[in-house]
Amino acid sequence: GGTPAGRATVRLPDAALGFPTPFAANGGPGYSQMILLYDTLLWKDGTGELLPWLAESVTSSDDHLTYTFQLRDGVMWSDGEALTVEDVVFTFEYYAAQEVLSPAVLVQAPQGVAGVRATGSRAVEVTLERPLVTFLEQVAGVLPIIPRHVWSSIDDPGRAIDVAVLVGSGPYRLESYGGDGGPLLYTARDDYFLGAPYVQRIEMNAIDDPFSALLSGATDAARGFGLRPDILAPFEGDEAYDMITQQGTWAQLLYWNLGKEGALSDPRFRHACAMAIDQDDLVTRLAGGRGLPGNPGFLSPENEFFTPVPQYGFDLAAANALLDSAGYRQGSGGIRQDATGAPLSFELRFDNAQVELGEILIAALREIGVELRSTPVEIGPELFGNKLFGGYDMVVLPFPGPAPGGPNADPDVLRRIFSSRVPPSLTGATNYVNPAFDELAEQQRSTFDEEARQAIVADMQTMVAEDIPILPLYYPDTTLIFRQQVLDEWYFKPGQFPTSEDHKHLFVTGDESGTDIRGR
Repeated sequence: GGTPAGRATVRLPDAALGFPTPFAANGGPGYSQMILLYDTLLWKDGTGELLPWLAESVTSSDDHLTYTFQLRDGVMWSDGEALTVEDVVFTFEYYAAQEVLSPAVLVQAPQGVAGVRATGSRAVEVTLERPLVTFLEQVAGVLPIIPRHVWSSIDDPGRAIDVAVLVGSGPYRLESYGGDGGPLLYTARDDYFLGAPYVQRIEMNAIDDPFSALLSGATDAARGFGLRPDILAPFEGDEAYDMITQQGTWAQLLYWNLGKEGALSDPRFRHACAMAIDQDDLVTRLAGGRGLPGNPGFLSPENEFFTPVPQYGFDLAAANALLDSAGYRQGSGGIRQDATGAPLSFELRFDNAQVELGEILIAALREIGVELRSTPVEIGPELFGNKLFGGYDMVVLPFPGPAPGGPNADPDVLRRIFSSRVPPSLTGATNYVNPAFDELAEQQRSTFDEEARQAIVADMQTMVAEDIPILPLYYPDTTLIFRQQVLDEWYFKPGQFPTSEDHKHLFVTGDESGTDIRGR
């Protein structure tokens, strides 16, 4: 398959999410749009392999504290200037100097870096404060290197919304930008250091129904979560299209605000809520049977660090008995009360595209005498902003949402979500404090022996399953359907870090693995 000369145009149903600099692109889709213009030291392919990218090699000291990156020769910025070791040093220092980046920006200033210095004309040494098992994947593999000659004079990078600053070493140039929510057009840089990219043009446009657009020929790929059989039916058995599916990359999560006194901070109440929700039914009704029930240990069953933990199981009688024994007695209208006589009545916020899920949860908890007041809001600041500042009782969020890495990512995701030593974030547990968990979360970061790390991460999953500050409701399957004639090697990025919909490597190479450009 593929275009014989390997110079395809790919059309995607995506609108600009933010502005495609490292400091103004929002969430996973914004990161994918930005990283077409910029490069990282290393980059992951479709097999999960971290490839040499701007760095042709990397070596690590025996104590895992020092990494030396040898840069490729002859890499040029898109304005014709040469990329130097000083640009790499500057990038780390510039990120470190940022007081506050918008929480919607996927890559924040890397933590745990003690110093960065040039040790030769093409060598950069990064020293860490302590060994970090995720450093190569989650810093070297995601941090976009920026040109010093552009950014050194910019004090507030989040406000630098001007196409003149879009100078990168990446495989594409941005030919047109239609504003946030508008279309994007990229063209390949034929002088790219790996060679002229396989895909020559990338056109992105906002499309309401990408699957209809794929059938009508207006786009070349469409993806979705928990797709119903009627959406998939027209593509099945049609050789013009191919379909790939991945389990466990995405979740709908139910959060409780543990900072509020009363039932929300009582684990018995949360256990009862979990037992009142039929998770298999959620998969059937909301994902057309294409998905997995949620796991209170948070990681998806597809994660290689997944440990089976006790499940709550759908059991209304046991849920009611638990609330009875915890002293939540029946009040007027069948709504239970706490010890102070306050009714168990809470606001439930959710994305207004998830009304059916909201209604199912409200009906489920009504069965155990808990009243949820429905508050559907627009996905964005009203949903994630309120969550960030603790302005909620209970909320349902899509995960990873604007964060990097999903439920099948490196298990350090558990630390980022549940540790009380991590600053509040858009997707982290709210006011959850478990010192024993925090200790293990730090320990696994510096554990390079995989079996030892597996054991620590198993204990972490057991703890969060017991405390459930967050209940994963279900993991809908992710499905991507694409037009084979245009590009036939699509893949989901394993571990989904920083994002799974990041096909820069595919667009450059036309292939699933390695750095060779297909057909050359």
